Amino acid sequence: MEVIVAEQVAQKVGDELSMIKAAQAGDKDALRELVEKYGKTVYGFSYRVCRNEEAAEDTLQEAFLSILKSLQSFDFKSSFSTWIYRVVSNSCLMKFRKEKRDRWTSFETMAATQENLPTDFNAWPDSPLDVVSANELKVAMDEAILNLPPTYRLAFVLKDLEGLKIEEVAASLEISIPAAKARIRRARLFLREELQHFMEHE
Repeated sequence: MEVIVAEQVAQKVGDELSMIKAAQAGDKDALRELVEKYGKTVYGFSYRVCRNEEAAEDTLQEAFLSILKSLQSFDFKSSFSTWIYRVVSNSCLMKFRKEKRDRWTSFETMAATQENLPTDFNAWPDSPLDVVSANELKVAMDEAILNLPPTYRLAFVLKDLEGLKIEEVAASLEISIPAAKARIRRARLFLREELQHFMEHE
């Protein structure tokens, strides 16, 4: 059974690589297949970062334009999904640079020194969505995530909402693994502080 599964995975990977190479060569059918295959992934990621359907739709369009323009630069050294997260993350950062930065002042003040980081931050649920049940809490969670500075928000979404491994988060954001861990740690701390009222009543 394990051999059969391994063969199926290898075939699936091989088919995807062939599709990517064909798309890089200008095959329109292959390009369409890639868009269809990763459309939901890109939209889902965009929505989790933007917390808004309209903004996610705009980001989706911009991200796919970036993906198509940058497709030739994919060198097969990483997985295609990790490369896509990298392109979409860069697209999101470009979009965020147009936003006002004053909304993130509270976060930067809180995260200014490592001494402010408690040692028990791991008490935060592995997936914050596990505690988001009531609509009021969901609204608060959306607002708290939007209050995260873009670089921290992307790291948090990639790790805790998209479920990527820490190595994949670092590769997607083109930073070191320790830097990725630090961003996720600070983001979790900020969100826990923002949602403490709800946590106390769980």
